[in-house]
Amino acid sequence: MFDGKIDFMDFNKIKINYGGKLTCRKIFKKKYIIFLILSAIILIVLISFYTIKNNKIIEIQKDIKNLEDEKSKLENKYISIKNKNNKDEMTLNQNKNEINVIRNLINDISTKEEKTKEENKNIIKQRDDLEKQSTSLSIQLKEEYELKNVYEQKISSLTTLLSNLKIEYNKLIEKKGEEENKSAIKSSKIINPQEAFNIETKIKGEIGDKCFDGNENNYSAKIFHEKCDKSPLLLLIKTETNKRIGAFIKVSSDGLEIKKDLASALINIDDNKYFYVQNDDYITIICDPKELPQIGLDLKIMTNGQGRNMFPFHYGKSTDSKKDFYDGTDFKIENLEIYKVKM
Repeated sequence: MFDGKIDFMDFNKIKINYGGKLTCRKIFKKKYIIFLILSAIILIVLISFYTIKNNKIIEIQKDIKNLEDEKSKLENKYISIKNKNNKDEMTLNQNKNEINVIRNLINDISTKEEKTKEENKNIIKQRDDLEKQSTSLSIQLKEEYELKNVYEQKISSLTTLLSNLKIEYNKLIEKKGEEENKSAIKSSKIINPQEAFNIETKIKGEIGDKCFDGNENNYSAKIFHEKCDKSPLLLLIKTETNKRIGAFIKVSSDGLEIKKDLASALINIDDNKYFYVQNDDYITIICDPKELPQIGLDLKIMTNGQGRNMFPFHYGKSTDSKKDFYDGTDFKIENLEIYKVKM
């Protein structure tokens, strides 16, 4: 009978009584096969377990790698978000500053709006007052306009009347001038009463008595000075060619001297032109008891009945020419009349 003990050192010495049929070698061989099978099964199981475990490890490693990748992504995302948050925070701060500025502006605008409202109230009040004043002024202007039309009509009538009165006045003055000068110039062979009146108006003096006549007094310097000295004088000349010229001398012609006066003038009687001394340094008249009067250096009357024109020299403007006074230099005098003038 087999007691279950096997001596693996010597299979030949083992003897198993197993029903008289099994030998020790056979039993061992069978057991060995079972052991190998079991070992193979265990090995397969271990290998399978290892494979499964290894696969799990690989999966876990993959999961770990994925987790690490995910972690890296999350970290990058976190950094990005953090940067964005920082940027957003900066933007937010800027926005806050801008909001504060805008808020201050709004406050200022509100203050200005309040002031504007108050000013608008005042303006509206002023406008209403002005409208009332305008209405009042419109009524007043309407009344004044109506009065203006009335006054304009009256003024027009008065203007017409004044114009007529002025015409009548001028006629009366002319008539008076003619009457006053009638006695003085009735014997004049050079000018008529109207021309005499025009000369009086221009020189602002009254033509008096005739004190010298060239033909009657034979152009005598002595007679001239005896009768005409110490008085303003009006000289009238008619030349041989029927040209009429003259002179108004406000200063007296007595003495032996040179005299100056800006009011004296040379006269172109035909053209009614007057030429004055232009500078108070210029000569008005050269007085000499032995000569007839010499008007500045422009007109000389000689005792032989001749005349000499040197205009313009001390009389007239620089733009005047000789012919503006008399077109010629030497001339023969047909008539010479000298009148005293009352200033």
